[in-house]
Amino acid sequence: MSVTPSVDGVITFAEGLPGFEACRQFILVGSASLQPFTVVRGVESDGPAFVAIDPHRLSHDYAPRLERSDLARLEAGPDQPLLWLALVAAGDDGTATANLRAPLVINPGAMRGIQLITVDSPYPIAHPLQVA
Repeated sequence: MSVTPSVDGVITFAEGLPGFEACRQFILVGSASLQPFTVVRGVESDGPAFVAIDPHRLSHDYAPRLERSDLARLEAGPDQPLLWLALVAAGDDGTATANLRAPLVINPGAMRGIQLITVDSPYPIAHPLQVA
């Protein structure tokens, strides 16, 4: 299930994001002019920023599996609505892809997030960016 948070706030990624483990707090920046994209930005002045998209826009049957341990890290119940975001990468040739294998998963109620990393996922790391 995909959910859009009603207010911007600080989201804590307790483990950080791979390659950016020291940055643990992020905000979501969205506007009508950015649609269908969202910017995930570290709150520190030198924090990283990533472009992201709801992976359900790219694959309507997108349904990666969350383990109980993932739900615990998110402080979420099994039926709690979660926000899913796929990070976007721009190629030197002007193309763009979305990482469907390692999405960000956010519990808007607890403002907790994780990057779900699964080795045996059927989803690609570089899914061509063609919004469905």
